[in-house]
Amino acid sequence: MKPGHILIIDDEPDLLNNTIHVLEGEGFQANGEMSGEKGLVAAKQTPPDLILLDIKLPGKDGFQVCRELKSDVQTKHIPIIMISCKSEEMDVVLGMELGAEDYIIKPYRARELLARVRAALRRGSKSETVPEVIKGPFQVDLSALKATANGQELPLTPKEVQLLGYFLQHEGKVLTRATISKQVWGLDISTSSRAIDVHVDRLRKKLSSFDIEISGLKGIGYRFDL
Repeated sequence: MKPGHILIIDDEPDLLNNTIHVLEGEGFQANGEMSGEKGLVAAKQTPPDLILLDIKLPGKDGFQVCRELKSDVQTKHIPIIMISCKSEEMDVVLGMELGAEDYIIKPYRARELLARVRAALRRGSKSETVPEVIKGPFQVDLSALKATANGQELPLTPKEVQLLGYFLQHEGKVLTRATISKQVWGLDISTSSRAIDVHVDRLRKKLSSFDIEISGLKGIGYRFDL
């Protein structure tokens, strides 16, 4: 996988410069902006392969920036990793609801940052080869990151589409959180359990009108049944 272009939007100069230094040291092209408005301009002028987006920003905050990026056809497919110094549940829920696919708490270690960045870019590089999954009423296009049920498009975020596709491919099987972290997020290190739970809960609610069951297995993971 060749290095990608990463845009960091963070108003803390020391953290921003350190993150750029870490990424450039690994061969990535990285640039930063310190406000939501400037970040939006940069993302639209030269769309990056990945965006690291702080929640606390002057002017437009990270949630507003994420919402605008995901509503713009030019930037809607760019994966976003949200950054915050907080771990409150509402931050996780709102960020995932707006379309962010991952979440990292600062101060973060270089190893964790690089693992998440590489995983997100690796998923993008495989987009041309991933299959279409058809099962029951569902048809999931993992390349276009779209899902339909009975011919009607479902209002899912890209990460929810990937999660549904994975569940359909492993219907009826017990899937641990560690397995979901590796196969859906592409991470060898564990994705935040809360981030996984939020995505599953959102998916469950959006599919509530269909005859499916996503069972939570305490301390283990999940099972998807049609």
